[in-house]
Amino acid sequence: MAKKKEDPPDEGSPAWMSTFSDLMNLLLCFFVLLFASSTMDEGKIQQIAASFQNLSFSIFSQSSMMIQNGDLVSGGVTQVPNIDSLMEIAGKAVNSPNGENQDAEVNQSDSNGNPGDDGQATTESTAEATEENNLDALQDQLEEAGLEQSEEMYEQVSEEVESYTIDDRVQLDYNYQYVELDMNGALLFDTGDAELKEESYVFMDKIGKILEQYKDSIIEIEGHTDNVPIHTSKYESNRYLSTARATNVYEYLMEHANLIDSNIKVAGYGESRPAASNDTPEGRAKNRRVVIKIYNQLSSTSQD
Repeated sequence: MAKKKEDPPDEGSPAWMSTFSDLMNLLLCFFVLLFASSTMDEGKIQQIAASFQNLSFSIFSQSSMMIQNGDLVSGGVTQVPNIDSLMEIAGKAVNSPNGENQDAEVNQSDSNGNPGDDGQATTESTAEATEENNLDALQDQLEEAGLEQSEEMYEQVSEEVESYTIDDRVQLDYNYQYVELDMNGALLFDTGDAELKEESYVFMDKIGKILEQYKDSIIEIEGHTDNVPIHTSKYESNRYLSTARATNVYEYLMEHANLIDSNIKVAGYGESRPAASNDTPEGRAKNRRVVIKIYNQLSSTSQD
């Protein structure tokens, strides 16, 4: 009886090998990307993470790009040259959700897959712009937090000024750094003099009581004058006069209030920072003043 002839085995590898090879390929590419990103700076990592949100699920957007300096992996897929270039191209997706910048970056590459000078400059400028935007956002957050602190302190100081019945002699203002107490120089000094008038002592005692509650903050005392020139045996200029006035206010407060000397700054600016126009008598009167700035905790900490 004749034996039944068996069918010859299929030539080549089994079909499942192709699928398995493709899977291994993808895993290898994934781990290469992980390794490459571990040596990148924080800005590039953020760019890559953002680009994955806008790209479809694939390792590479261009089939002609392969992974650097490697032998053949299974299935005839070669490894991609210049992995750093690939990571920079992926980062460009942050600025182009539709992937338009990616194509432009690839077109700027030479025949070896290396980015041209224009492509590298574009990538660097993008990274710088991203870093600048992050710094601007951080600055905005700090200013917002400082403004909240200053506003709260402004309300407290306003209540205290009213309770001491000196609200008609002190002008209050605030910004994201400090609360400002503006005191007219005529209440404190005689014309052309820097010595505190005796009738101003009670007023200064009340100011000292207010400042004691913020003694842990930075407190700055500033002297200002109008632009009328002065030159006497005691004060050579408005700058000297304004500095002497600020210093005398500081010395009085240190003697009569419980303040921390290391937290107090004193400066005289003369006529260099007018609050009003010096063209009228009213404006010059406003410019002859002493300003006390109480910095909020956020700004005080940054000056330490």
